[in-house]
Amino acid sequence: MKIVHITPTYFDHSSVIGGGERYPTELAFWMSKRVNTTLVSFASDRQSYSQGKLNVETYPVKRLIHGNTVNPLSFRYLSVILRADIVHIHHINTLVSDLGCLTGFLFGKRVFVTDYGGGGSLFLNHKLPVFSCYRNAITYSRFGLNALPFELQKKSLLIKGGIDADKFCPDGSLEKENKILYVGRILPHKGINYLIEAFRLLNRPDYKLKILGRVYSEQFYQDLKQMLEGLAVEFVHDADDRRLLHEYRTAKVTVLPSVHTTCYGDYTPVPELMGFTLLESQACGTPVICTDAGAMSEFVDDDRTGFVVKQNSGEAIAAALRKLISLSPLEYAGYQTRCCEWIKPLSWSSVVEEHLKIYQ
Repeated sequence: MKIVHITPTYFDHSSVIGGGERYPTELAFWMSKRVNTTLVSFASDRQSYSQGKLNVETYPVKRLIHGNTVNPLSFRYLSVILRADIVHIHHINTLVSDLGCLTGFLFGKRVFVTDYGGGGSLFLNHKLPVFSCYRNAITYSRFGLNALPFELQKKSLLIKGGIDADKFCPDGSLEKENKILYVGRILPHKGINYLIEAFRLLNRPDYKLKILGRVYSEQFYQDLKQMLEGLAVEFVHDADDRRLLHEYRTAKVTVLPSVHTTCYGDYTPVPELMGFTLLESQACGTPVICTDAGAMSEFVDDDRTGFVVKQNSGEAIAAALRKLISLSPLEYAGYQTRCCEWIKPLSWSSVVEEHLKIYQ
């Protein structure tokens, strides 16, 4: 079986790398351990290389449609489809996705799709019967399934998760620190301002807040720094994998405070389709706090591996922080144990196995 994953993401130094970029990349990589797998994407020039057993093919882009980095204009990639048995498209509302689906269908390939919200302003599925050409839509959260167009919802299948349980795991030699952790991009819909507000309300000088992530909104970053007076808050913008693991393993709690409506009044319909941060932290044995935005509540066992609180509320986050911080050592150890158990069925090996069953 030869499988081709096609993602319209434009991979270069300016790309915004989030869950919608990481998921197809990780899925293809782990799938390549089992079957012949190729990941197709786009960049400024043609590249062909291997990442472990995964074949990676990037195709040059003539231009980005309306300047959108997830809607490149390219046709050369379509030749890869001819050599595939299975074509898995990532994103629904891009020209690359629609052309890939139609080409796969016309040449008798089994075509599947996973969506991540958003997309481009120019695509074909509102004028042509593209959705009818997909065998199934595969989603990784109930929230994501319900966000699909009705025609795709009718043939959607749910496979939750996606976590490297070999990499993200506890280290019993490390002690927990009085540290609250955030991991993710620095963007308004991530709701970091509410986490900083919660940290101030917590009023625990013996704790520190550490924020790991690249800046994708300079205005938001500057506004966050205006909130920090008198608080023990540290930003880390260049954490490598080793540093990331250490921070997860030594944190008392990881918080993902994403919101639908930002502090600037902008609305984001799909702030989180899963929340890799939540899976990674729990896999390392560190409880989590998230808001009720997007799909995050599906990936936290509320009051057992962490807490789900209402969004846009520093007070709600602070209350959950107080609960975790006030736990006895034995009670906290129970949260850690349940985190590791909760994450087992969400590992990439399990996710890949479920995908292969659907493909076949």
